[in-house]
This record gives sequence, structure tokens and C-alpha cells, in this order.
Amino acid sequence: MRKKWLVWLLGCALFSSAGFGFVGQQSEPIIPRVAPRTPDTLVMLPDGSTVHVELAKTEAERAYGLMGRTNLPQGRGMLFIHDSSAEYGYWMYHCKIGLDIVWMDAGHRIVELSPNTPPCKGKASTCPSYGGHATSLYVLELPVGSIKAHGLETGQIVNFNLG
Repeated sequence: MRKKWLVWLLGCALFSSAGFGFVGQQSEPIIPRVAPRTPDTLVMLPDGSTVHVELAKTEAERAYGLMGRTNLPQGRGMLFIHDSSAEYGYWMYHCKIGLDIVWMDAGHRIVELSPNTPPCKGKASTCPSYGGHATSLYVLELPVGSIKAHGLETGQIVNFNLG
């Protein structure tokens, strides 16, 4: 019993340190709302088309992502910037729209794709994780159909300037 309690406590501490919290053991995560950011960063896809993206640079911004959005127009997206390269799985908890998800390494090279990623309408515990099989630093979320429409493939370079 003591071991089980310690495992649960450690799990809560790790989940909490990632910017989430619980009201109780069986409760859904509390993810602080983050106001939408201005899509003022331009990303150029390998086919030469451009996307105006919001940046998600902080843990809170990355955790909230595009939750609650009811649409994401073509030519718009969100670029997640992680603090270090790692294998990042993404989930669609509290998302109301499907998305295309593109993982990129430090050199902006596409390392993984998840087209037509469906929203998760259930509890957090029922939401699957997508991607996270390749080391990445950046993750780009785009409207469903963008991967196919722009012919995105692993190995291609996506251009953007963050400075």
C-alpha cells in the first residue's frame, strides 16, 4: 500500500511540475487558460507557401496550445518551441478541431508527421498521444489537410526565423 501511494504521489508531482494540477486523484487536469497570441511569425513550408503562426514558447502556452478553438483557418497555425530537443508526444485534450501535426529537429528538418489528428472529446485519461517517436525541438500544428495539400514529408526543411 505504501509503495502504491508513493508511486501516485510521484506521478502527481511529475504531472504538476509539467504545468498541470489535479483537484483530486480521480479529477481531470487543470490546465490554465492562455489567451491566443498574435499570429505574427511567418513560417515558409517546403513548397514555398507561407503560414502565419502563433508561438507557444512557455510551458503554459505549450500546455494550452489550441485548446478550445473552434476553427483554424488555412494559412494559420501554432509553432511550439521546446526548451531542449527530446521526443515530444502531443495529445488533443480539450481540442475541438482536428489538426495536422509536424515535428521538426533543431535544423527545422521534418522528423515526424501526424496528419488528420482527431480531437479528443473524452476525459484526459482517454486521450491518446500522437508522435513523440523522433527527437524534435519544434512542433507545428496546422489545419487538417495541410500535410497533404503542401506535400509535407519527413526530411524536408521548414523555414522560419525566431530572432
